[in-house]
Amino acid sequence: MYLHSSLIGCGWYLVVLKNVLESKNILDKTIVMNQSFPCSPFYSVLLKKKAENLFHENENHKGFAHLVDAHCVAIRHAAVNAHRDRAKKKLSKSKTTTQGGIEDSKTTCQLDQCFQFTKADFPTWLYSLPPEWTVVHISEMWQGHESLKMQGFGPPPLVYSLPKLIIARFHGGKNGSFITKFIDQPAGGLSNGSLLAELNTILENNRIVNRDFRGNRAQYWKLKQEHHDQLKVLVDSLENWWLDFCKCLLLGELCDAADVLLLNRVTSSVIDLMKKMKRNVTVDEETWIKLLISCHSYLSRQQFVRGLLKILNTVVRNPLITELVGYFKTLQPELEKLKNAKRNPVILVLDKVIQQLPWESITMLSTTPVSRIPSLHFLNSLTLKHTLHRFVQNAPRNTISPRTNLKLPSIGVEVNPNLAYYVLNPGQDLPGVQLRLQPILEKIWGKHCGLSGSIPVEQQIKQSLIERDIFLYCGHGSGSKYLPNDHLIKLDCRATPILMGCSSGQLTASGRIVDPTGAPICYLLAGSPGMIGMLWEVTDVDCDRFTVRLLDLLLGARKCDRLEKQNLTPPNQKTNKTDLPSPPEQLEPEVLRAVAQSRPITKNFLTGAAAVVYGLPIRTLDFNSNNS
Repeated sequence: MYLHSSLIGCGWYLVVLKNVLESKNILDKTIVMNQSFPCSPFYSVLLKKKAENLFHENENHKGFAHLVDAHCVAIRHAAVNAHRDRAKKKLSKSKTTTQGGIEDSKTTCQLDQCFQFTKADFPTWLYSLPPEWTVVHISEMWQGHESLKMQGFGPPPLVYSLPKLIIARFHGGKNGSFITKFIDQPAGGLSNGSLLAELNTILENNRIVNRDFRGNRAQYWKLKQEHHDQLKVLVDSLENWWLDFCKCLLLGELCDAADVLLLNRVTSSVIDLMKKMKRNVTVDEETWIKLLISCHSYLSRQQFVRGLLKILNTVVRNPLITELVGYFKTLQPELEKLKNAKRNPVILVLDKVIQQLPWESITMLSTTPVSRIPSLHFLNSLTLKHTLHRFVQNAPRNTISPRTNLKLPSIGVEVNPNLAYYVLNPGQDLPGVQLRLQPILEKIWGKHCGLSGSIPVEQQIKQSLIERDIFLYCGHGSGSKYLPNDHLIKLDCRATPILMGCSSGQLTASGRIVDPTGAPICYLLAGSPGMIGMLWEVTDVDCDRFTVRLLDLLLGARKCDRLEKQNLTPPNQKTNKTDLPSPPEQLEPEVLRAVAQSRPITKNFLTGAAAVVYGLPIRTLDFNSNNS
């Protein structure tokens, strides 16, 4: 009887949903009724449907505006509350303090406006972002019954299929380009139904192996290798089966002038060739062609041809396609140079289900600096707080942010590695981690700049997040046991947390109809410029290899002048005993690049693929200079 009633209720809901989504007038009125204070998860579905309609009408900017507002609806409520509580607190303090306190509370109110619910409008502030940045906004579109399942009716859709995607790529700066692409659900699939289901299976089996096979080393490593291979197949499927040629949308812009010159020269020659064959080229087509050329060395011949056919809306027998394919064949040796070319940062805005996947580990992005951010509202808030908008370029070069005392470079936030605090093995149950890392951390920052093997007081963590530039945690989880998330979001964080614990960078949802949340969301809400964490469970030895390589790249941890001045022996001489990697030959002060270069040092692909960065591009200052 209950099942029969549920099915009837589900059928009624489907009829209502269909009527709302298919009627333009009802859809628009429903959105207007909810937009000032959306309280239903259904609001996100309405906005995505409206966006889809606008894209089909070639209203791309308006469609993108609705997609932006469809992300993180529930979290935006939390952000508004957090910023208003912070503003009230600062305003009450400013009544008895200086004018600076009043200005500080005004800034907090400005940050609050970034998350307000208003009529959907294209985020023109994107044009004020550094031109080096590329923002890739990926939205998932669940269709028909699957959309109902995402609202709580029936089993979750990720077990059965993948969603349709809408990818919007925005290249920053005043003259930035903006293109969008629909990606349908891929035909065929994996044995378990989808990439998402396969990922869940791999991670669950990994947990079982870590828990039950520690005593049987031969079987342990055999199963670990299987999971390693399975995840590599999954990542390859994500890149080449699901995204296909559209993966070029995720690629960052070229850094070096010589590479940019090569790309522009080849693009111009292709456009000239098309014009000679009486084929005019639109602005969007030229942007797509440029992307295909930039990504050429990562595309198979079939993917490249499919890309040309879709972009030019033609058939394979067209003489133009034959001419273009032949021309690119002659250019292949030259375009191969772009495969290892240095790329500028990419910021991924991922929807709530697909964010579970390790996008940064696809081959094309393996050397690209990539960061994640939950929604463009967070990006707007963080760039405003850390004063990266282009209007500051008229200010003196040594301008200091009144909120964080961070310098204002052109392509990211600079942090002072001398201002750091570490918490190592606070649960006192990871002796191996403490053995491997304590000598290194103490020789970098000293014993007075952290805790090893002891439980921190909550106030110690709060103070380090407010006053320091880097907070390193090596233990279980994200450390929320020592600083609860609801206390964290009340802070005004300055530090960039590096959380080296299982699932420290994971976002999870308590049900299907709410936004996933976790430590990354809380740190970004508190104002941290970024955060490094792990998407899932990892082993301590492999995680330590990643941590040490990251510190080596960012700080020259085992080569710094400070060790030489103190006449200390760099701990890399104990590599055989502690199973740590040898130091790299060159430093890499950019955090996103350092993380990308640290992933391959792990012995298991599962560990390297788990490492992700949230927030803004960040750069460390020279560790050996006195910046404190």
